[in-house]
Amino acid sequence: MSVHGNDKTMTGKELLIATLRHEKTNAVPWVPFAGVHAGKLKGYTATELLRDSKKLVESLLEVNQRYRPDGQPVIFDLQVEAEIYECDLVWADKGPPTVASHPLANAPEIPNHLPEKTDGRLPIILDAMREMKKAVGDTTALYGLITGPFALASHLRSTELFTDMYENEDFLRDILTFTKNVNIRMAELYIEAGMDVIAVVDPLVWQVSPKHFKAFLSEPFEEIFRAIGTAGVLSSFFVCGDATKNIEVICQTGPDSISVDENINMVTAKQITDRYNIAIGGNIPLTSVMLLGTQQDNMKFTIDLLEKLDHHNLILAPGCDMPYDVPEDNVVGVVQAIRDPEMVEQVLANCQAEV
Repeated sequence: MSVHGNDKTMTGKELLIATLRHEKTNAVPWVPFAGVHAGKLKGYTATELLRDSKKLVESLLEVNQRYRPDGQPVIFDLQVEAEIYECDLVWADKGPPTVASHPLANAPEIPNHLPEKTDGRLPIILDAMREMKKAVGDTTALYGLITGPFALASHLRSTELFTDMYENEDFLRDILTFTKNVNIRMAELYIEAGMDVIAVVDPLVWQVSPKHFKAFLSEPFEEIFRAIGTAGVLSSFFVCGDATKNIEVICQTGPDSISVDENINMVTAKQITDRYNIAIGGNIPLTSVMLLGTQQDNMKFTIDLLEKLDHHNLILAPGCDMPYDVPEDNVVGVVQAIRDPEMVEQVLANCQAEV
């Protein structure tokens, strides 16, 4: 159970769910995106972690114990769907796999089947989800991450996707209809396995203009979030890069929350999300602070961020999937700053006085 210094009556899960439902709370929830980093805690490579349900669950439970999350993703791998649709993957020890081939690059025949429970690594993932639900589901909100429609289309089509916006609009709409349906199907499978929040992760959206977002992406995302909401589950839109220009059009697609990385000014972005009554999560820098900084750097960044922002509709999280080698002490520093900011402020003041 996550115990919050100024709200001991709620579990971490209850706090996060209340935030996603836009209720007033007395604390800010914490969601560490410990994807491959979870494996580091137990000495497993990223490849071992993402291919073995037992190792995945063992690592996730370690994250839960050490980092006291209010919510946590079961797997952070945007290649799961691509693998199902015959994209070749290149595996690594300290990161998720990358897509090495694009089946629709030269032969654009869109598949006509949706994922089944037995496809690709879904048996491993669904088993891990069910096990985590049994183990920590009463006190920790569990996230199921799916690869957004535009990102999945890019895996299948490669960079031709951007050319299609100008030269092959009908085909682009067709492939986005297909990937939207894949998203909805993946959400169904993950909800059935017990996920409390479905996050649609689309790192390429920042490369699209608001005009093209409205023309091609608004409708697919709206349908995905509508389907998730109809299933009685909460949703999030994860976006990477400097997507400032698209925050408003993203809000208009209807997610319960948006999660952003360090390229976004949280103060500016939250002004927009607040207008739409949407929660925003982020955006502790992955490399400069979490990976390469000290524990004090992580404490200070977290405290400063909390001081800048209205705590309503706010979730503290890394900017994206944490690097494999992030020092454990740095994450613990973030946890301490969130759980007991007054104590951490005193620690930081004392450290500064000693310099």
